[in-house]
Amino acid sequence: MATETNRNLEGRSALVTGGARNIGLSIARELASRGASVAIVDLGHDLETIPYALATADQLARGVDELTRLGGRAIGMRCDVRDESQVRETVDRVIQEFGHLDILVNNAGVGSLYPVQELTEKAWNEVIDVCLKGTFLCCKFAVPHMIKQRNGRIINIASVAGLRGLGYSAHYCAAKHGVIGLTRALAVELANHGIQVQAVCPGTVESPSLQGLASQAGLEGDPYGHFSQKHLLQDRRITPQDIAGAVCWLASEEGRCLTGTILTVDAGWTARG
Repeated sequence: MATETNRNLEGRSALVTGGARNIGLSIARELASRGASVAIVDLGHDLETIPYALATADQLARGVDELTRLGGRAIGMRCDVRDESQVRETVDRVIQEFGHLDILVNNAGVGSLYPVQELTEKAWNEVIDVCLKGTFLCCKFAVPHMIKQRNGRIINIASVAGLRGLGYSAHYCAAKHGVIGLTRALAVELANHGIQVQAVCPGTVESPSLQGLASQAGLEGDPYGHFSQKHLLQDRRITPQDIAGAVCWLASEEGRCLTGTILTVDAGWTARG
């Protein structure tokens, strides 16, 4: 957590999707602690093919309370990032509340495990639409405001799965590879408008969702061990706070010379090639 003297995002405003818990809430908390006004949005209900519970409306409300206690402004909204009209209304509300939008963190994402021959169109669409279409739509409606102010930071949460293939995850890998491609394309397109676009690629992060994925795959024992597959070069587990620290570094002036960057926070997983 940032100290009182490290309020390097004072006066900025941020929108974090999938912000009601876990990685999203950790990012929002770190942004708020550094002085930013923060809007968190989440879906607020489960999805049929996703094998774990998603954040609830109550968790969203508790997240806003927590951010407010850090001393800054915070709002929370339910938003399905797959729905163009909901995303447009959400971005408009952020502008109305804060007056500007400086930092967009596209964190909303879901995953499931299916062999490709059992992967239904619905299961494919739920992952692709949340992870990739949702990132596109949020960028689409945030970018005009950032162009107008000639400044903005877009940080997309991709994954190690966007850099390599993982079994039983064709839809998730396709989505996260797409997020990385979108990041690079927008970095080129928006550079002359003062907008920087980055992606953070976590490895296996501690999360309650891992147990649901393990159960779907019929795995027993420690789910973190199963999904990290002992690929980590460092003897430490990646936490949501590790991702939050990377995001806030990219959002700050310390990252002013970066755009199109694909930053891995994977304890060395991809260093193996």
